[in-house]
Amino acid sequence: MPRENPTAPSRFGRLRTRSTEALVFSVAAVLALAHAFDDALLLSGPGVPLTQHALALAIAVVATVAAIVRFDALRPGARAVTAFTFGVLAALNGARHGHHILHEQTTANDLTGVLALAAGIVLIGLAAWIPFHHRRKGNPKRWAIRVAMVPAALLALVFFYLPVGMGIVDIHSLHRAAGHPPSADYETVRLTTSDGLHLQAWYRPSRNGAAVLMLSGGSGDIRGTIAHAQLLARHGYGVLLFGGRGTGNSEGTPNSYGWGREKDAAAALDYLATRKDVRPGRVGALGLSTGADMAIDIAARRSDVRAVVADGTAAIGYEDVKAFTANPVTRLNGWVLFKSLEIIQGRTGPDASLVDQIARSRASHLLVAAGPAEKDWGELYQRAGGENTDVWLLPNAKHTAALRQYPRAYEQRVLAFFDQHLR
Repeated sequence: MPRENPTAPSRFGRLRTRSTEALVFSVAAVLALAHAFDDALLLSGPGVPLTQHALALAIAVVATVAAIVRFDALRPGARAVTAFTFGVLAALNGARHGHHILHEQTTANDLTGVLALAAGIVLIGLAAWIPFHHRRKGNPKRWAIRVAMVPAALLALVFFYLPVGMGIVDIHSLHRAAGHPPSADYETVRLTTSDGLHLQAWYRPSRNGAAVLMLSGGSGDIRGTIAHAQLLARHGYGVLLFGGRGTGNSEGTPNSYGWGREKDAAAALDYLATRKDVRPGRVGALGLSTGADMAIDIAARRSDVRAVVADGTAAIGYEDVKAFTANPVTRLNGWVLFKSLEIIQGRTGPDASLVDQIARSRASHLLVAAGPAEKDWGELYQRAGGENTDVWLLPNAKHTAALRQYPRAYEQRVLAFFDQHLR
């Protein structure tokens, strides 16, 4: 057998020569990576292929291994930036699990998530410690570098940490039980999408021959439109509430911008088409926030949606951001955000913008706009939709809170709109 060279450093010897900073970084980064494995392979749930998050997981593995191997060789400033970047992303991913433990049930994924949160806090602390530990007094050049780092940090915050962090947070909406229908008047329905997912839905039959599909916000579930459904049901409308993919008891992966939910809405409309209490040509849609975007989108895809109330419409993809503004900062931030979502979630963005969809739709639209920001979005889509689109501006209302803040005016305006187009 060949003898081991006594002068060559052993594997354990090389490990012992690593700095304390490198050891702390390595342990924390591995804990964060363990949660990435958990998210990609175990959290996916029914209806989600294991390969969907393969690209994001591969990037996480390669980045973590490379950072661990090269950490000691980096200059102190680069080590601090590396630790901070890993720390922020790990903390963002793990923080949702702390909230889930406090307000819902605890799962195995929550345990690795809390470890990732702790690892992220340690890494952020390490990033703060490194420049302090390696500081050199009386060196004007180093002070100039530190001053120059301030605008660089702001640019990184706007164009990397915020959009990528939002993509990480959006990768999963942690499970929250959907509960029971609002009353015994609602039937529990199971919908099946064209890509094979099973969705939970509640339906209250129509008494006037018309029905409205209810679409909740991107971070909500089947319960998000109960108040709006009750309003319509009081006046005889049938209402179909359904949990979009990945929420409540519905299969699939959620997305706060509604990607994939056009298939969910199509399955819901197919169900309404089978109802004998709903007459042909008397189907509408009411959506809140992302649900408002999806209501506009599905009305362009389907001829059986005659009227849409879109409460809180914004963007579903980068093409809408481009149509909304020429500001290069906003555009670049939006591009990074939506590209991050595509990589992290393992799916492509929407195949059409809302501007294009509302322009080709034959349905009538009422856009409820709360505040100046939603006013600008509403006017953009009103210009695209033309004479079939109207904007109702509520300057002092909060996002999707118009029914709660102005119940009588909201009921009158929405009912008059649906009565005109569905009855």
